[in-house]
Amino acid sequence: ISSLDKYQIWPNGHSRFVYNQDHEEAKRHVSGWAMRNTNNHNAYILKKSCLGVFVCNQDCLLENGDKVHMRPAICDKARRKQIGKPCPNPNCLGHLELLACRGHFGYPVTHFWRHVNGAIYFQGKGYHDHPRPEIKSIAESRRHTSRNRVFRHSKVCSTTVLL
Repeated sequence: ISSLDKYQIWPNGHSRFVYNQDHEEAKRHVSGWAMRNTNNHNAYILKKSCLGVFVCNQDCLLENGDKVHMRPAICDKARRKQIGKPCPNPNCLGHLELLACRGHFGYPVTHFWRHVNGAIYFQGKGYHDHPRPEIKSIAESRRHTSRNRVFRHSKVCSTTVLL
């Protein structure tokens, strides 16, 4: 390996990066995009597919001027429960709709991760055709502080890590 790349939290487009094997986000396959593990039948390569973003069906603006771009739950059952929930904007009567990612020839953008030869190799396929979701830490803090815990799904989902 002649050089290592700077970590990309929002990789977009057809891309390839080589990361330091000790980089924490790379080791955990972190992305700003909402990605779920996908079975690709190869134990040495982790494949992740983009889930898109939740938007308000009224296209409202939050108090800070941003539009609603909520992070979808990774678990299918929890994500289905998010659909149709009230918009988080207290001044809006809209509801959440899933804007699915179709940026790879009509299919979700995919990310591939492989640990080999003392490095972490990343490959992205496709261009995200939707806005960026809120970052994960904001989504998690909103879920934990929500009075009615609308999006809490820890009892609904079980997570399998494929490393």
